[in-house]
Order: sequence, then C-alpha cells, then structure tokens
Amino acid sequence: MTKTLLSAALMLAAGCVGAEPRWVLHEWGTFTSLQDESGQAIGGINTDDEPVPPFVHRPDGFSLINPSELPPSYFKGVPVCHPDVTMRLETPVIYFHPPAGATDIRTASVALKFNGGWLSEFYPDAGVTVPGYADEHHRFGHLLSTTESQLEWTDLKIGGDWPVTNTTAHVWTAPRAVAAALVQAENGESERFLFYRGVAHLDAPLRIARDSVTGSLVFRSQLEALPTDQITLPSLWLVDIQPGGKLAFRTLPPVTIGRDSGNPLLVTPAAFGRDDYEHGNLAKLKASLQTALVAGGLYPDEARALLNTWELSYFKSPGLRVFFLVPRTWTDFYLPLTTSLPADLNRVMVGRIELVTPAQRNNLLELAHYPTNVISREAGQLVQDFFGPMSLAATNNLAADRAMQRVNQEFEQVGTGLKPLSAFVSIPKTYRTYLDLGRFRNALILDEAKRQPTEGLAQLIANYRLQAYQPPDPTGK
Repeated sequence: MTKTLLSAALMLAAGCVGAEPRWVLHEWGTFTSLQDESGQAIGGINTDDEPVPPFVHRPDGFSLINPSELPPSYFKGVPVCHPDVTMRLETPVIYFHPPAGATDIRTASVALKFNGGWLSEFYPDAGVTVPGYADEHHRFGHLLSTTESQLEWTDLKIGGDWPVTNTTAHVWTAPRAVAAALVQAENGESERFLFYRGVAHLDAPLRIARDSVTGSLVFRSQLEALPTDQITLPSLWLVDIQPGGKLAFRTLPPVTIGRDSGNPLLVTPAAFGRDDYEHGNLAKLKASLQTALVAGGLYPDEARALLNTWELSYFKSPGLRVFFLVPRTWTDFYLPLTTSLPADLNRVMVGRIELVTPAQRNNLLELAHYPTNVISREAGQLVQDFFGPMSLAATNNLAADRAMQRVNQEFEQVGTGLKPLSAFVSIPKTYRTYLDLGRFRNALILDEAKRQPTEGLAQLIANYRLQAYQPPDPTGK
C-alpha cells in the first residue's frame, strides 16, 4: 500500500471510531382518494376497507365506518360520512432492522405529524394530539388542509423477545411476516412493527378526469402546497376489476408533476378489451407491484406483506383504480417522521385513486328514479326481515338462548363485514342497487344528491339514515 493510501485508510478508520452503528427503518402504507369524472375529490370516504383488531388504540374509541353491508341505521354510535375526509391514510407500518451483529435491546422514540389530517388509530400505545377530532360526546370538528395532528412513541424498546398480541385478523398478521426486530412500548405492548392510520382533507398529487368525448382518462398535476416545483411518479398502474373477480391492468409510463395543472401529463383509455381480462392477471399485477416496491427500497418480504395486507381492496374489490408509488418528497411534506435512532429511513407509500365508473353512475341514476313509495316499502321490509329472527328467537321459550346465540353470531358476522347481508336476509332491489356501488357507496350517494337532487335519492338517504355528518359550527351558532 502506498503512503498516501495508508494515510487515507488510517484517517477513515479514525473517523469511524466511536461512530454509532446505523439502523435501517422501512415504512409502507397507502394514501387512498376517490375522484369523480372531472377529477375532483369526493368527500365522506371515512370507510374502513380492512378493520383492524379491537386492541388497536383510537383517540375516541371509533373513527371509521366498517365495511358491513348493513345500513348505518342498524348501528348505534358509528360515525357516518364526514364530508371533510377526502383521503385515507391506510395501515402504514414501520419496521426496525438492527445493524449487523447488534444484540442489545435499544431504546428510542419515533414521532409523526400529519399535515392536513387526523391520526386516528395506532399500536402500540403512544401519545397523540388530534385537535378537533372528537370531544367527550364524539362530536367531530372540521378537518381542514391546515389541520395538524401528532403521534409520538417514547421510550420504545427495540430488539427484545416479547410476546405479541394473539389475533387471527389477516390485516394484522400479514404485516408480521417480515424479518424485523420486535418493538415494545412503555405499557408492555409488543409487535413486529409500529402501526398507525389516519384520515385527511387533502388531494392526491394526480387529478384524473374522464374525457366526455373519447372516454379516455386524462392525468393532470395537483401539487397543492408542496414546496417544490416538480416531483416524479416512477411507477403507475391502471387496474379494472369486474364483479366476479376478472381483472385487467395496464402499466403506465412515469410522469413528472409540475406546477402546471392545465396541460395533460398522460392520456390513456379508461376501458379494456374483453381479451385483456386474462387468467393469471392477478399474479402478473402483484409481481409488477412487487418489483416496483423492491426497486423503491423495500425488502422483498416487506413488499409481499404490503400486497398481502391489501389483497381485498387492491385486487378483489370491483372498481377502476390507479396505483402509483408516492414520491418521498410528498410523503415527507405531509407526514414528517423523526426518530432518535441513528437510522437510514426509507418510506415507500402507494397512492390509490378510485375512479367513478359509468356503471356506478348508471346505478346512481337508477336509484335517483326509483319511486319513493317503493323505497319506503322495501326499506321497511328489509328491517322486518333482518330483525324478525331476533324477535322470534327472543319469544321462543323452548330454545330461546340457543336461538338468540345463533342469531347474534350471524348478526355480528354481517355487522363486521365478515359475511354479506344476503347470507342473512333477502335483499330488496333498491338496496341491492345501492350495495352495487361498492365500498364508497355512501359517499357516492351523497355526492350524487348534491349534484342532481331527486326525491328518490332523498328518500333513500332518509330511510337508511345515510345523511352526511355535520361538524358543529366552531362559533357555536
């Protein structure tokens, strides 16, 4: 070795003496929006695609509408569509990977801020500040783009061998299938990751409109308050899933989003040909997403965990949607994260924009023109058919306990979305049309009632109590 090289090596070694080994932190999650044919965000999407187990912490005890097919009128205390919610932050998880050879348990803190949103669920327990989220009477305030909420885990222990909570919930066990260090909070709760969720009054970085003449999808920029002139979306996919599970998808070219929101970034057909719905497309789409997620910085088992967690809403729920990898700049601006660990942080988020389809618009038109007396009659019949077995079980003295137990079990399965309503009762045509709108059906009904109010829509909303939540006036008027 030459004298110069030896000197450089000694200087490098001296600089590394005492340097703390760096951890690797990886995070994934989903930002979901719903846009109409003009590319405008539709509010009221505080619907829970994948409910998490009851041990998850919530500042107010509840926050999202569960995915049950039951009308909201059949529940008590469940929030209805909050008009300010235009984005959902779904299941971000943070993994901790220790430096090579590390065996000691490490103590650290992690803090998050959500600019424009409420951090509404988290695990393990943490300190949370959510202004305007809900008071002691569960009255939610207005959610604004200027709203700020915070979440902080302090004195986390990382790298031990602790038991995790027993659950079989797929949405919870899927993220565990990752080779990462265990994390324990001050109260003793342990998990393979840090988990949180939220809702926001934000727009996606893309606005996707449907051309009224050609039917094509036109992508435009939507940077909002982001303090940068442009960001690049490296990977995008257009996916259509039909009722019954047939799937077609198209990989789209990267787009660079700038301050110009008028000129199209990308134009692509909204429709697919019959031959595009090939057997095996699901595996091909998952493989394409997996490759992009790993290229974005996730480990292969982390990418698989993300895709497995969102199997239902990504790949099995009917609808037309666009997926894209969210630029780190966008995530860091709206969801800044800090940690006391000396760590390299990689955040790989998926953007998901659900698009209103012609089929959904036709269903809305059909609902708008149902006679009001038909809606009232069928709503009453559904109530009678649903609650009738409970009344019968309660008055059946011979086997009341057994019958009531069976009915309650079935009610719970339908009420939590584990079973469709049709497994319990016959569904009338008007309500079936409403269910066919998909998971965002309540938001779509309310949006259509504002766009083109009719007596039919008003009757449907009134009979099933689908009214939007009305935040209290901050002035007290």
